Amino acid sequence: MSYAIQPPPVAAPPATRRPVAVNMAAALLWTMAAAGLVYAIGMVAVTPGVVGRFRDAVAGSTVVDNFVTVIWLVAALSLVLGLLVVALFVVLGIALRRGSRLARGITLGVCGLGLLTGFGTLAVLAVQRAGEATPGTLSEALNQAYPNGWIVLNVAVAAAQVIAYLVVGVLVLTAPSAFFGGAAGYVTPVNSVSPEWGSPQTKPFVTGGSEHDQFSDVTASPKSTPNPEDEYWSRPHE
Repeated sequence: MSYAIQPPPVAAPPATRRPVAVNMAAALLWTMAAAGLVYAIGMVAVTPGVVGRFRDAVAGSTVVDNFVTVIWLVAALSLVLGLLVVALFVVLGIALRRGSRLARGITLGVCGLGLLTGFGTLAVLAVQRAGEATPGTLSEALNQAYPNGWIVLNVAVAAAQVIAYLVVGVLVLTAPSAFFGGAAGYVTPVNSVSPEWGSPQTKPFVTGGSEHDQFSDVTASPKSTPNPEDEYWSRPHE
């Protein structure tokens, strides 16, 4: 009984070196996540003062409570969104460093969405800066309730957001596709010929009878024809 010989183990191909662009993109994503969280925490921190100054400016108004609710809701949503962005960007950065093709696609989609959001924020702030609120209105009181330079800070944050998303998108696009699984993997050769002694037997094993022995190529010698002398000596002596 024989067994098929197992092919020798093939050494795995060397690991691909992580591109510098991928490292920079991951680091920038983590920096953006930290900056966004700090901005959200800062918004929550200034909200009590904004609400207090706004109430003092519009004392006696019947809709002040509605505005206060909106202010707190915006601050809470900013904090929740900041936490979600931190979690998402941390995971994306780790996955990018590991060469995940899915993470690359998600990162490009996030960058596109971030660019649209950043340009939209800049447009809204530009309109807000261009127009002047009518004195004595709720809008003017709300603008005055925020700290000095708050709108300028928002403009700077939105501009930095646009630039950061643009840089991350360019870095991910210019990174080698082979690092994200674009190159063909190592294929074990299939045309190797195993030695004859290691090939499995396909014929039944013969233990007796007149059939030809498959394990022997020696032809059996024919029986010799008896001669008269052998016949004479084989009889009883008379």
